[in-house]
Amino acid sequence: MRFDTEGEPRPMRRPLFFAARAAAVAAVLSACGGTPASPSMPSAASGQAASAAPSNRPLRIGTPFLSAPLDPLSGGGFHAIQFGVGETLTRLDDQFAAVPWLAEAIAQRDETTWAITLRQGALFQDGAPVTAEAVKRSLERAVEGVAGAKALLGAAQIVASDERTVQITTSRASPLLPNILTDPAFIIVNADAAQQQGDAFALKPVMTGVYQVAEFAVDQRLVLQANPRYWGGVAKTSRVEVTVLAEASARILGLQSGELDIAVDLRPESVDVASASPELKVVHAQPISTIFMYLNEQRPALADLRVRQAIAHAIPQRDVLVSAVLRGQGLPAAGQIPPSILACQNAQAPAYDLEKAKQLLAEAGYADSDGDGVVETGGAPLKLLVVSYPQRPALTPMAEIIQASLKQAGIAMEIQSTEQINSTLSAGGWDGAMYFNNMAATGDAYGSLDAFFRTGGAANRGGYSSVSIDQQLDALQPVSDRAARTAQACAIQQQLLDEAATIPLAYPNYSYGVSRQVGGFDTAHPFFLYFLNGGFSIA
Repeated sequence: MRFDTEGEPRPMRRPLFFAARAAAVAAVLSACGGTPASPSMPSAASGQAASAAPSNRPLRIGTPFLSAPLDPLSGGGFHAIQFGVGETLTRLDDQFAAVPWLAEAIAQRDETTWAITLRQGALFQDGAPVTAEAVKRSLERAVEGVAGAKALLGAAQIVASDERTVQITTSRASPLLPNILTDPAFIIVNADAAQQQGDAFALKPVMTGVYQVAEFAVDQRLVLQANPRYWGGVAKTSRVEVTVLAEASARILGLQSGELDIAVDLRPESVDVASASPELKVVHAQPISTIFMYLNEQRPALADLRVRQAIAHAIPQRDVLVSAVLRGQGLPAAGQIPPSILACQNAQAPAYDLEKAKQLLAEAGYADSDGDGVVETGGAPLKLLVVSYPQRPALTPMAEIIQASLKQAGIAMEIQSTEQINSTLSAGGWDGAMYFNNMAATGDAYGSLDAFFRTGGAANRGGYSSVSIDQQLDALQPVSDRAARTAQACAIQQQLLDEAATIPLAYPNYSYGVSRQVGGFDTAHPFFLYFLNGGFSIA
């Protein structure tokens, strides 16, 4: 299962970002001294009819990623929910609580047993009924075919108790099973159709959402048609055309020219442009993602805690990074998990302290013995290769500011851009990596903490390993009391900060540029997973 949402788009030109980048770097260094449906969900998501007469004019959307076919087994389950094609049994509301979605109700029978009542009259997009047996087969398909799904669900048994009731028994106490079921791995698909269609199913999966796939090409195009059988009513717009425009500048230009109705994930400078236009508006979601730097602990220098801590102390103040790179469109990161998901009152992230960084390097045996400005130990200079990728335009400018600051501490840093970030990280040979990732998986901090920081975790690309953290994650998983759960998760996050497991930098805003011809999209769900729905209309 994919906890990260970064895809691997086709090669493209590097987007424009900050004409005077060098001046910005200098300025920063100077500044551093050296259960009801959520109100934000539209009518279609709450089960009410969206429209009796859908518009024939297509809704045109520009997005940076369509990295995989929409079948969860192909890795594109996130996109399936994002664009209204797939649904899970439960979803996250605007407070990140799990509420029924394709399910009508979910109840805990005992600490390991949950009974799920399915929505009356729900149909798959091919007209087949959504029965308990069909849901059972869909969940079993996910457990068998989606990486990490088996461990996440932890099901010892899945049983169709009657036509509309599915019973899940977990292998240990699982108080957050409703949250776990919101993960895109557990989108309900017609497993019988998947078996019959074979490989063709991935391109046109049969799900239950308000839209169904008419055409799909990876990292190019997605065409959707309104699902006439949708349990919540027919969508107000009958056709949606989604185009991949990986360059941020292309999305805002398409919006300005009228070729797009919605531009997904505006960059900070594009927010200013859209806000100034009388024909456009900007709709914001909460910052639920983190920009951070992976540190590769498989590299000898970074296996030393003191070196990682030195890097953390040598990075400029986070509020300065937000101001200079994000133009204020975000929050400085105080931890790996944004406060909308995990609110830790006393988190202590490493402060910018160049002298402390130099002291830690000296304790680790580093000194600039040849006077070239780069410290070394045993004749080996401390040089870092940091990879970044252009699909998230803020990352490389932020890396350049960090590069200049690390230089003042005696650390040389080379920045290398790659079009295929996940493949590059898997290949190894890097020291650091700039990365952007949503941290709202399942609406609870456990999902992201487990994926990014457990030994061998699905997103633990830096090789961080701590017996203590693994044990604390095991202890956190079954905790049901919300206050106790938050306290334990905050303790885990503080240890990760102290050990520089990754270096959190910012929580960027997530913004949509929207034509004023679009109706039904004045507010966004705080989690951009829940984007397109049947309530959108187009004049």
